Amino acid sequence: MDLYFIPDDPEHTLLVSANGVPHYQIDTDEPFEDRPCVTLIQRPGASPEECIVAEIEWRNRDTPTILRCPLLSGAAQYVGLQGTGIRSLHYLYKRHKFGSVRYFVGDDAFEYRWKPVKGGGCVLTRSDSNTEIASSMRVLGTEGIFAGEKKQVLRIQPCTLDIDLIILTFIIMERKRREHEGTEEMENEYGVHSSQVKSINEAEDDGMVELGDVEIGEL
Repeated sequence: MDLYFIPDDPEHTLLVSANGVPHYQIDTDEPFEDRPCVTLIQRPGASPEECIVAEIEWRNRDTPTILRCPLLSGAAQYVGLQGTGIRSLHYLYKRHKFGSVRYFVGDDAFEYRWKPVKGGGCVLTRSDSNTEIASSMRVLGTEGIFAGEKKQVLRIQPCTLDIDLIILTFIIMERKRREHEGTEEMENEYGVHSSQVKSINEAEDDGMVELGDVEIGEL
């Protein structure tokens, strides 16, 4: 299944199929005073009980990024209650502190990993088999309403992982990937060293502790 980004902005977009049917709507509000910035992932046209797929409460210097989704467990299911949920780094974790690859365990009990591809999006594979589950890319449409147009696409293969979790984790990875590449562009254009730029990625990695071979945020 191919989902097209209209427009190509992971924080404000509609994900539609080749025939124009909307599957997910993603909106991000602006931070106000001490209220954090929140990305809401919804199913357009669904009932109020089914429309909310997930929320991402983005971190700042003082608080961690928090995820809320009905597919997660415990307090992470409490959609709509800001301040509750699961820390992003507890669910979408790293094995190496300075690595860009992130892992998570899906609702099917398998471990998956997202790997950013510079200038080209992200690729999701199953950790135990390297089977490709999803990938984002810019493609020239060959069918449907986007035929002949170049669009950003999230291509999802048949799998046992719930698509809602693919969308949730992808939005986090894609925002971080674009932010990182934007920082590199600043370095190239203005000679600003990355140590001088306090990004969300860097802030979220502060205070990490090691648990076995997996590094997660502080409890």
